[in-house]
Amino acid sequence: MSRGARFTERLELLWLGATVGVGLLGLRLIHMQVVRNQYYAELAERQRTQVIAQTAPRGRVYDRNGEIVATNQPAFSLIFLPGKAQDPARLAGLAESLARELHRDRGELHERLLEAAREETAIHLAENLPLKTMFKLSELKTLYPGVDLIVEARRYYPNGAFAGHLLGYMGKVDRRQWLRLKGKGYRVDSWVGRSGVESRYEDVLRGVDGEIRMEVDAQGRLRRRLDEVKWKAGGNLVLTIDSRIQAAVEEALRASPSGEGAAVVLDPRTGEVLALASVPDFDPNLLLLPEWDLGKRAASTLPEFNRAIQGTYAPGSTFKVVMDAALLQEGTVRLDERVWCPGYLAVGNRTFKCWEKKGHKWVDFLTSLAQSCDTYYYTMGLRAKGPVIERYEQLFGLGRKTGLDLPGERSGNVFGPEARKGRKRGWYDGDTANLAIGQGELLATPIQMAVVAAAVANKGTLWKPRFVKKVERPGAVEEPASEASGRIDLRPEVWDKMQEAMVGVVTRGTGQRVNIPGLVIGGKTGTAQNPLGDDHAWFIAWAGRPGEVPSLALAVLIQHGGHGSSAAGPVARKAIEAAFDLASAKVHEAPAEGAMIDEVPPEPDAEHPPGRAPKPPPPAEPAPAPARHVPAARPAHSAPAPAPKPADGDVYSEDE
Repeated sequence: MSRGARFTERLELLWLGATVGVGLLGLRLIHMQVVRNQYYAELAERQRTQVIAQTAPRGRVYDRNGEIVATNQPAFSLIFLPGKAQDPARLAGLAESLARELHRDRGELHERLLEAAREETAIHLAENLPLKTMFKLSELKTLYPGVDLIVEARRYYPNGAFAGHLLGYMGKVDRRQWLRLKGKGYRVDSWVGRSGVESRYEDVLRGVDGEIRMEVDAQGRLRRRLDEVKWKAGGNLVLTIDSRIQAAVEEALRASPSGEGAAVVLDPRTGEVLALASVPDFDPNLLLLPEWDLGKRAASTLPEFNRAIQGTYAPGSTFKVVMDAALLQEGTVRLDERVWCPGYLAVGNRTFKCWEKKGHKWVDFLTSLAQSCDTYYYTMGLRAKGPVIERYEQLFGLGRKTGLDLPGERSGNVFGPEARKGRKRGWYDGDTANLAIGQGELLATPIQMAVVAAAVANKGTLWKPRFVKKVERPGAVEEPASEASGRIDLRPEVWDKMQEAMVGVVTRGTGQRVNIPGLVIGGKTGTAQNPLGDDHAWFIAWAGRPGEVPSLALAVLIQHGGHGSSAAGPVARKAIEAAFDLASAKVHEAPAEGAMIDEVPPEPDAEHPPGRAPKPPPPAEPAPAPARHVPAARPAHSAPAPAPKPADGDVYSEDE
């Protein structure tokens, strides 16, 4: 081949290569400008802009009188805007400086900064910053590009620990939650309700976050605001609680002998919750503080156990109100029938003692409840039989949840022959005697006993307690209606006599500390045995003005408080005074524990002479030692435990 031919061939190959190169370049340009046009446009825009999420204010929460109990306030947040090129060494230095100012782990901060740089997205490094810290961090803006401070809305509880267990608290979403919620507009660093109202009504209270699009330079420095999507605030809630009653109850609970307990106050006409308190309680604001401050310690020691709906305890003598319903409705007792109380009753080979060791002497139906005579209820309980008592337990809603719209409510425990049969255990007369005074394996929550008191006040309606009066969404207002969970059908005269007996407890019996002039108050004291420590104190009551339907019902439980009259009674009194807007009057002192109350003089009786207890129906078999409620550990009370054997074969009742 000649030299000219070879040159021509090489030239053709060169032109072919050039043609192929131009074709490939054209295809690449078409791919970039047509096929992937949107992707590269967004990529270029990200290099020039950053989107900063702006948390929407949560809806406000009010009490029934319009007082704000949860709102929002402005707070500074620290954000990081990764630039086009972030030097790893510079990010390490930033992490070191932030760790020193924020008292956070340097490695954790460095990892978050690297992640933000990889994802090329703005992140929140710290929130709710105090002014002092904010001023220190503002100096870092000049040293480290991409660091900035913005103002956002943060949750705020103006009354601190007020209604803490009911309102609940806020917390950051965890990874698992975020994967479930990210499709609903939640960010990886969003706040959500963790408990109480904040959790249950998260969908109402949470707003729609806004966005601010900012122009940034290659180093991540903010240049100017380009545009903004305004946030939308969440909906508001109006609760049924009355702040005056709630505050009075909380103060009284903290001042109780043990400082541990719960109280629930209801409107017996509607089932609305007027107050729901549990102590120890907590200030939800502490959990909103920066993690390096008190927030982390507060979260680790949070007294989250809500005794009002989760604590289960033997109801003690407050259960005698349910016993009265069974005795009167079933015709087991005559109102004028008297029982001799020498201070004890022999049942099989066991001795069941009355709280009044000297005995109440002769007592009838009304005086037995006023004086809380255990011997009377042992005797009548054996006459009524265990299955009947168990049926009335269930009629009054014990052993099942009340239906309060809060997570975590417990159902308590039914105690009776049928319940025992399900566990393949026998039932004896000793168990019946124990059940008659609210001891043994019977367990109830304070809210259940408040529903019992409300049912006596309104003569038969078991309300499903509710704490939301109004839901205010944009453009719509909802007002939930009261809902009954059951009805107790007793003869009218039975309800009248039960109310009369409870009034006697307050006017001349063990509950005289709660007697307030100008009001009609019915109550019942109770002390539940606790072999692991001091007994638990109870008081249930209802109240109203003369000639009017009772407008308040309550239950108070003082854990390890001792006597119901002296420990739980004062809390009930404070609640009633606050509800009826009464100044604290001089308390009518009830007789000291062990003193006789309104004693009925003994009368000789051929069948039941003084000094000897009346003989109950012969037991089918020897009664075992009665079961007692043994709490698992303070503060939680849940399942019943085996009963310890009483010393010397004696069974002791509670001392009122």
